[in-house]
Amino acid sequence: MDAKAALHDVSEQQLPVTETTALSESPTSTQESKRRFPPPAKAWIILLFHGACCVALALAMALALDGYQAGDESSPHHVEGKLLLRVGDITTLVSVALVVIKVIVGAWSTIVLWAFGRNMLTRKSASPATVSKMIRWRLPPGFQSLKYIPRDFPGWTISAAVVAVFIQAFISPILTGAVNWNAAFHISKEATSLSSVDPTADFSAWYWYNAQGSFDKKAYLRAAAGFANLAWADTSTVDAQGKSLLGNGCRHVVNDDGLPRHSVVVDATLPCININSIRWYRNEDEVTGNEWSISGDDLTLVGDDPFGYYRGGVTLVYDTNNLRKSPATTDQPPPANKFSGTMTVALMIARRHYGKDYTDPPCAKLPNTIFGDISPLPYLLETTRSTSADENCFLLGKIDFTAGVTTSSRATYIAPRIVEDVTPIQDVVYEANSWTQEAIWLLPDLMTMLAVSNASQLPTFNNIDNYVSGIVHQGYLGAWDMLSHSFDNKGPVYKGYPADPRLVADVSFARVFAWLGVCLFMTVSGVFALGLVLKADDLTPLEGNEEEMKEGGRGILDEIMGWRFG
Repeated sequence: MDAKAALHDVSEQQLPVTETTALSESPTSTQESKRRFPPPAKAWIILLFHGACCVALALAMALALDGYQAGDESSPHHVEGKLLLRVGDITTLVSVALVVIKVIVGAWSTIVLWAFGRNMLTRKSASPATVSKMIRWRLPPGFQSLKYIPRDFPGWTISAAVVAVFIQAFISPILTGAVNWNAAFHISKEATSLSSVDPTADFSAWYWYNAQGSFDKKAYLRAAAGFANLAWADTSTVDAQGKSLLGNGCRHVVNDDGLPRHSVVVDATLPCININSIRWYRNEDEVTGNEWSISGDDLTLVGDDPFGYYRGGVTLVYDTNNLRKSPATTDQPPPANKFSGTMTVALMIARRHYGKDYTDPPCAKLPNTIFGDISPLPYLLETTRSTSADENCFLLGKIDFTAGVTTSSRATYIAPRIVEDVTPIQDVVYEANSWTQEAIWLLPDLMTMLAVSNASQLPTFNNIDNYVSGIVHQGYLGAWDMLSHSFDNKGPVYKGYPADPRLVADVSFARVFAWLGVCLFMTVSGVFALGLVLKADDLTPLEGNEEEMKEGGRGILDEIMGWRFG
């Protein structure tokens, strides 16, 4: 019985000891399970992860974002089966990435600043108050007092690392301001049908166009001037010489189908003309036949002599051997043809005043005209409409051009109702059309109207050849558009591809890589600090029970922060 009692007493005494032992070992095992990596390894992981994130974000902006076509507020997020990001989406993604990097910087600064403080106190290179300010304000001791300017490698390394941490809070604007957004467009792959026929076209009116002489053509002449002005009204689409900046100059007024600018239409029939050359006569021997003596009444289709206008810039193109005659029948359109060759061209320079009340020099010596000083030019100047005190001064010559229509493989909308062929002019294939010759016959009347109304907006000063080329160009296209819109009541259906608005990212590489350099400054300085200055003890947090924490931590924490554990 005594032995059993003794055994019982021993077991009773050992039980508390076992429980006490288990309880005392539990915190240690829990801490070890939580600490999968030693403190130096954690510091290295955070530091290198920060560098990787900086590099990844910079490369994403430089390689992926630059040139990306983002949608605007009206764009859907899914277009043609692909995800389309808007500007706001991209800004949000960049901001999220910067926030992640900022969190990493915060984690790194928490670890490394305390480690620097312990290291400096251990080496006695700074006072506790100085270390406390360094941790609180994230500024190296050298910024607080000149006596703490580092004088050894560890000091300089710590100072550089602290400065690198400090400036990370201020570099985000460098990156967020590195992207400029420029307006652009995206051509849809989904086609829409476009009718080539004007809803108001009526071929039966072709009879009246011919039956009533000049009376019924006046309204059509005004319509042609309107088409010419509509096609060339936007001066931002032409250069200083009056030539198109957006294509080969073969423009066409189409129906109002609601397609925005930059949309594309394919295989459309467009009027086209190319002025090959202009040669002005230099002496009377070059004038042949009645090309100058012809009456303006033989050139006009509306009974309005174009030679009767006294405005500089009036231009006439005609062939004295091919003047318009009424067609034999109006039951069908005129025979299709195209033109390639030369015609006579006349350009009014100015009206000269002479007599006892005027002192204007001869036509060849006029110094002040809309085309500049004429006296240096070696050209022949003819006169017409002479009176006892006035006469009109004209240049006379030959113009070589090719005119017809072309089937454009790709024409772009330069305005909601204007399309222009983008084929290089030397590669254009000209085709015959019923309205080619009719448009050429209308040129003397139409170009006179464009010049007098100043609707062409073509520059004139020291620009004679380009002016004549431009006004002939505009006149032919406007005349053909009028005839087609008026009388073509049958035609094909074209395919149009609408242009959707986009905003193209233009990334400033200088700003992106400047941000990356400052960002990696923290990574590089941290590598030197972890590899050459800090020891494992500097990075290891204080551990143990409460009493040990009080005693072990009093030496460092009390000195740094002035804390007391009570």
